[in-house]
Amino acid sequence: MALVDQMTFEWIKNCNISVKEVCYLILPLVLLLVVFPSIIQQDQGFISSKYDTLLAVNSELSVANDPLALWNPNWISGIPEYALSLSEKYYPTNIPGLLFSQDIYLTNWFIIIHLFLAYLFFFKMSGLMTRNPELRMIFSTIYMFSGILLARVDAGHLTIIYALTWIPLMYYAFFKMIWDNNTSVINIIIFSVSFAMIFFTGAVYYLFYSCALLAIFFIYYLLKKKLSSRMIIAVFLSACIGTLLLAIKFIPVVISSSALGRIDAINPLGDGGSLENNIASFIVGTPIDQVFSSYESLALIGIIPVLLLIIAFIYGREDWTIPAFFAMVFAFIWADGGRTLLSFIHLLPGVVNFRVAGRIFGALLPILLLFSLYGFDLVLTRFKNEDFFEISHQQKKNIIYGICVLLILKLLELPFQGIGSIEAWISLVIIAIFVALLYCNKATVKNLMVFFSAALVVDAILIYRHFSAINTDIFIKSVIIVVIISAVVILFNRQRIHPHTTKSNVFCGLLMVGILIMAMGNFSYLTVSPPNLDNSPAIPIVEKIKSLPTNESQIWVLETGWPFYHQDFTYWFIKSGIHPIRVYYPNYLLTTLGNAYTIGNTSYYIADYIVDTQYLENGNQNIDNVTFKVQNVSIYQPDHVLPNAFVIRKNEVVPVKIEKFSSDEVTISGHFAPGDIAVLKTSYYPGWKVNGQDALNAGNMVAAQVTSETSAITFKFDPNDVKIGYVLTGMGIIILVIMIIKRREIEQYFVSMDVIKKEQGSSHKKKKQ
Repeated sequence: MALVDQMTFEWIKNCNISVKEVCYLILPLVLLLVVFPSIIQQDQGFISSKYDTLLAVNSELSVANDPLALWNPNWISGIPEYALSLSEKYYPTNIPGLLFSQDIYLTNWFIIIHLFLAYLFFFKMSGLMTRNPELRMIFSTIYMFSGILLARVDAGHLTIIYALTWIPLMYYAFFKMIWDNNTSVINIIIFSVSFAMIFFTGAVYYLFYSCALLAIFFIYYLLKKKLSSRMIIAVFLSACIGTLLLAIKFIPVVISSSALGRIDAINPLGDGGSLENNIASFIVGTPIDQVFSSYESLALIGIIPVLLLIIAFIYGREDWTIPAFFAMVFAFIWADGGRTLLSFIHLLPGVVNFRVAGRIFGALLPILLLFSLYGFDLVLTRFKNEDFFEISHQQKKNIIYGICVLLILKLLELPFQGIGSIEAWISLVIIAIFVALLYCNKATVKNLMVFFSAALVVDAILIYRHFSAINTDIFIKSVIIVVIISAVVILFNRQRIHPHTTKSNVFCGLLMVGILIMAMGNFSYLTVSPPNLDNSPAIPIVEKIKSLPTNESQIWVLETGWPFYHQDFTYWFIKSGIHPIRVYYPNYLLTTLGNAYTIGNTSYYIADYIVDTQYLENGNQNIDNVTFKVQNVSIYQPDHVLPNAFVIRKNEVVPVKIEKFSSDEVTISGHFAPGDIAVLKTSYYPGWKVNGQDALNAGNMVAAQVTSETSAITFKFDPNDVKIGYVLTGMGIIILVIMIIKRREIEQYFVSMDVIKKEQGSSHKKKKQ
């Protein structure tokens, strides 16, 4: 044990990492266990909504038996997982999630791990602004416990949590390249890999939002001629490699887009907020619109980070703050949705299928917190140098310009202006007073302390009013979090606490109070959601169905109820090898099978059993025919059901023998004559081949006409889009490997580009002289 400790110490020493920094990197795990004690209590519950979490679990379960297959009989609704934009099939946590453990409650640990990674990645990103590890730790904690992340934990939106985790890392690599001119291979790899990871999570729109915000920085620096050739090449190279890496999913997604429909119609202009609502979302946690649930736009970080952000915008470096301000403005315009005269941006090609405009706050928050950290660093620096917040003529002009931009934004919203919430208007008034305080040169230390304290009191009242679930337990958790952070900071900085640092200590204290208030709001809606799968009424129904004789390779079941509330049935059906026909999934294939087909004079059902799950909702008998009941749930077993595979001959269904029924391939045998139509009971999707020939769409099923006598027919799923994706992704991986091997040569090439440019510049000057 002593040897291990010594080796660990030596590793830390060689990596030039202090014990304090190691502590700050481990601290978030302690904080997460305080907030989510249920993950170690084995409560058999999700630390997120059981409905949306089960949606993700069922999706993974449907492919867990053969994760490398492109098609398998457990496909939810017949949709190919590899071609679905919302799928996380290629995300690293997908395969080990259920394949190796078969423990669905590992999703709790996946959430904790991603919150921890979100902290680490923001900690890495925050190093762009300051080397102060205390500030980096505190603001990384704010990101980890922000409404952007915790609201998604509560909702069970795992893919969104995963995407929000990787965004700060991609931002870090981008800013490192364009701010520090650090075009190292490692930064290119970080950008390209995180770029692909965001796409693989299934939250595709976050890749668009993140790139759109970074594009504002890139275009600004391009127009200002602040980008060297190697910066431009490095950014584009990173994006190109990232695009190659995600091709394995992107190509099929593009090709499949025309084959899919939504269970709910998307209205890209159907929601949106306003300037004051956007601000209130960050300060108080109020939703920006009334169309979608609050978690779609809840971004609570509290009043202190917002005030610090304003300080950064006014007193910070203009080449940093101006593009950051316009990135925020763009995000606010986007969040306005259909409630601004610029709403046409939601109708542009490629984004018309994006809904919930407020989701852009997830991509914006890391940038806002980064500059909020910058603002606090400016405060501490000025206190140390006794250089207080006197405002220059240029800074006053910048304030006027910024206000004018926001007023124009507000004018564009006026035709759609509503009454607005009291939290929104009070938030706007606080911001207006603070800006006026700075503009009028009244930002003395005393005035700032008084204003920050008063703003905290108002914010606390509004948050307590808005989050009615705040109770003693929530308060105690929040206090424990703040006490632990404060104790660790004091422990490592006790020698630096002197009377002359009182002003800085007071502001640090105000920041900690702000975290306390923010934490109470964001912790208040977190609950453990037990799915009660072991007590599900689906279990005895599955047992009954499995006990009945069948000649089919797979049983199909149709539910009558709304599948969102019956995902326990979906879970147990898939786990038992039964194919659920009607399930909750945002998308569906346009070639989804009908409930029944008439062939000749006979009507055939698709389902072997129809289960009246709607009874569990309304207590009524919802099907006309009942074969048997299980715990009062009616079940109908039709007399005529289409087999898993069959042949249509002279308008009659001819049974066949299924020799092989596996992922990607089904083989049937019998005596097949020319004119017969061989059919596989699955939703038609391009890529199916029957005896080597492209399959046809017959009644939305996979079919082919027999052209010559044969005794065997093979249905094989072999789509070309996946092959193209494999090749392109393989190319991306090869390029990454080459870059790692040739790292020094590539970096030397980038350096030589600047040298050549300087020589050309000096030569040009000499000629002029």
